[in-house]
Amino acid sequence: MVDGYGLKMTPQRRAIIEFLQSSVDHPTAEDIMNAVNERFPMTSRPTVYNTLNWLKGSGLINEVFEGGAVRYDPNTSPHHHFVCRRCRVVQDIEPELVDAVSFGTRLGDKKVESFQVTIRGLCQKCQ
Repeated sequence: MVDGYGLKMTPQRRAIIEFLQSSVDHPTAEDIMNAVNERFPMTSRPTVYNTLNWLKGSGLINEVFEGGAVRYDPNTSPHHHFVCRRCRVVQDIEPELVDAVSFGTRLGDKKVESFQVTIRGLCQKCQ
């Protein structure tokens, strides 16, 4: 995820990146901080936020805004999200499942370059 991007790799930053790469539930910064602190108890909040900001600025992760919280998504390919209204889990949905509008489509005088759909309902666990 980071090779060749110029970030000084520390054990804490590596732990943040590894956690994100293995995560499919779109963790918050707090989730990441808690997980990394299990391995490296002295990891500071600024280290987590600075690393997340750097990863986002480098295009290696995306932010997902859901329920008043910022979540982080290592999947930077075009896709949508499903949010469970009960447990608040956020899951990826493949674009072909919901794309009535496609990239490059014209909506009147507007050309679609990107979009994201959030589908809400109950996950399998909460049904």
